[in-house]
Amino acid sequence: MRRGQSTTEYMLTISFICIAIAAVMLVLYGRIASETASTGRSMAQSLTTGAAQ
Repeated sequence: MRRGQSTTEYMLTISFICIAIAAVMLVLYGRIASETASTGRSMAQSLTTGAAQ
């Protein structure tokens, strides 16, 4: 450790990095889930309208 930096500062830095990574993963997961749901709805709608004709 460098002089003047405590273990607490290192732990806070590591915690901040972990929280930032988790936030990015949640945003990406939300986008993927949203796109998957919209694709599923589109497919279901095309199947039901195609079967009704």
